[in-house]
Amino acid sequence: MQPYFFPYMGYYQLAAAADRFIFYDDVQFIKGGYIARNKLHVSGRDLLFSVPLSGASPNKRIDEVQIDMGQFPRWKDRFLRTIDQNYHKAANYTEGRALLTEVLDLKGDRISNLAARSVRLPMERMGRTVQFDFSSALGLNTELKREERLFHICEQLGIRRYIQSQGGTTLYSAERWRARGLSLQFLRPVSMEYPRTGGWVPGLSMLDAILHVPFEELNPLLDHYEFFSN
Repeated sequence: MQPYFFPYMGYYQLAAAADRFIFYDDVQFIKGGYIARNKLHVSGRDLLFSVPLSGASPNKRIDEVQIDMGQFPRWKDRFLRTIDQNYHKAANYTEGRALLTEVLDLKGDRISNLAARSVRLPMERMGRTVQFDFSSALGLNTELKREERLFHICEQLGIRRYIQSQGGTTLYSAERWRARGLSLQFLRPVSMEYPRTGGWVPGLSMLDAILHVPFEELNPLLDHYEFFSN
């Protein structure tokens, strides 16, 4: 999966279902996607948040896109103040905010690294053991396109069972994967609901759940999914 910044819960369910999760970061950066942004819901309205980037362009790969380090400190302070103002009464505010602060403690200037931290650190905090890798660090063929590239990655890494989000049913066929000696399954969330102030709102960033639900209660929600094939 492409690395997204605090994506929705279904992304974390996909990571929870995997032994090895590869951030697909050596592909085209798509402006307007969810690599650097997502949404919360406060005071009855959606609240969009977006990490400031420098020179973001579809002519670059995701792993080449940089965070605007001139704007980031100010954006970080403003974002944390927004969280404080709107989530200070949420059930997991203290621990959730501490985790958010840790995620925002940058290790480098690439949005791919920050986005990956927003997935990896919450998974670790919930005690999930998943091997996370970046496709850009695997040293594999980047000339192949679409499904052929995925075949190549699986075959080179010795992966026999590949799990894709349910949206992949329009792109990939289990029959073609079987012809390559590989198993393809799709993951469909059964439930992503959790208790939150104002009632559950679908499609929000996982950050909203992290701030509302204690980690020991949030962890079991990652297993509320089912597999299917096509």
